[in-house]
Amino acid sequence: MRKKGFLKLLAVLLLAALCAGCSKGEKPGTTVATLGTEIITLEEAVFYMRMLQEQWELAYFDSYGEDMWQKEPEFGEGEGKAKTLEEALKIEVMSTLTEIHLLCAHTEDFGAELTREERAAVAARAKAFMEDNTPAVLEAAGATKETVEQFLLYNEQAAKTARVLKEEYEPEIDESKARVGKMTYCLFATTGTFDAEGNQTPFTQEELDKIREAANAFAARAKALGDITAAGAETSHTVIDVYFNDYTDGGAHELVARTAREMVTGGVSDVIETQEGYYIVQRVSEYDEKETREREEELKFLAREDYCEEMIEKWKEETVLEIQEEVWDTVRVEEVLTK
Repeated sequence: MRKKGFLKLLAVLLLAALCAGCSKGEKPGTTVATLGTEIITLEEAVFYMRMLQEQWELAYFDSYGEDMWQKEPEFGEGEGKAKTLEEALKIEVMSTLTEIHLLCAHTEDFGAELTREERAAVAARAKAFMEDNTPAVLEAAGATKETVEQFLLYNEQAAKTARVLKEEYEPEIDESKARVGKMTYCLFATTGTFDAEGNQTPFTQEELDKIREAANAFAARAKALGDITAAGAETSHTVIDVYFNDYTDGGAHELVARTAREMVTGGVSDVIETQEGYYIVQRVSEYDEKETREREEELKFLAREDYCEEMIEKWKEETVLEIQEEVWDTVRVEEVLTK
């Protein structure tokens, strides 16, 4: 059985979050890189690298196997693609640390310094982390109470910086992209049946013919009622509500959404044939006030996320990253940690 001892570490530090954090001040340790005037220490890089190593092993071990770190990654493309998973991991770690320290350098710009209460909460989390993890896990991560608290403070500080940055940005949302109407559809699936292990048993031609007949009968009944939901209730067939416009399909099949856009409000379609099966759709309304408000908030959230990423990319362009290659080369990933 493969061990998952680092999961608590990952959960606490949230390494995968884009806007993890940092703080100003002198940090003891060997310099592995400089980012403008910010110093990235070897100890910090190793700490994050072992955490991300664990995360990647949990995600990729079954695909790559025991010697995964020496294999070429299937993801990535172009001239900058890593030749091994080890190289890809190190690139990802340095990218994450770059974002951490860039956010650190701009904390004061947004007045996002941690309060006394926030620092006290971080100290309590660090103490709990040290108590909850085994000596083996702590040793592998190079974790002491001091370093864990320091890195948690970095994370909390940068997360707050990113949060304030996004809160202060008020995006302008195109009303036509936010305004959504409602469609309701149902599906008569033709993909066969699946057992608990995911094995598929295709339908016979006779079964497929019956499914098509049922779909045609359902479409006729929905048209007669003028209400696809009522038709679904009569036949105990599931119908799904989706909110859409010219910019979003709302999660519906592309052909279903396209058909709904071409229909008059209230209209019910004929059977729409796809690889998944037979769809019938009704364009229920042109405008839904509640869902439009929610769509607007979703668009604002996405715009703020994009703005945060754009600001970080801008800071990257303005700030020189210099890696001490002779130091960074001493950090290797040769065997899996999670055997």
